[in-house]
Amino acid sequence: METLRMPFAHGYGSAAIRRTVRHVLATWQLTDLAGDALVVISELVQNAVQHAGGRGELVLTRRREGVLVEVFDESSAAPSVRAPDPRRIGGRGLLIVAAVTSAWGTRTSQAGKVVWAELAMAAVCATAA
Repeated sequence: METLRMPFAHGYGSAAIRRTVRHVLATWQLTDLAGDALVVISELVQNAVQHAGGRGELVLTRRREGVLVEVFDESSAAPSVRAPDPRRIGGRGLLIVAAVTSAWGTRTSQAGKVVWAELAMAAVCATAA
């Protein structure tokens, strides 16, 4: 199993994270997942920066069926999914995560929580259907 670990903090440098993730996915021969992975990572890291103290760690793990994205942060508060509301800006990130992943969720850890998402390769999704 191959893993990428990237700590981040407030002012995290999203461009550097995006470049690194693209490079790692290409190395793992998973470029088909890059677009969805970058959307998911952007949403989860941004949530951690905005709502959970601003520090954390992104962990990307290659699996036989795709990629596991995990974002660790220092808050034990679970993220909340909000329905779209034209009177409110934002709050749709987790709906996007749910739409492009095969599964996602939250679990607590000793230091806070982990929000995770699984991205499956298209061939795996087609066989599961």
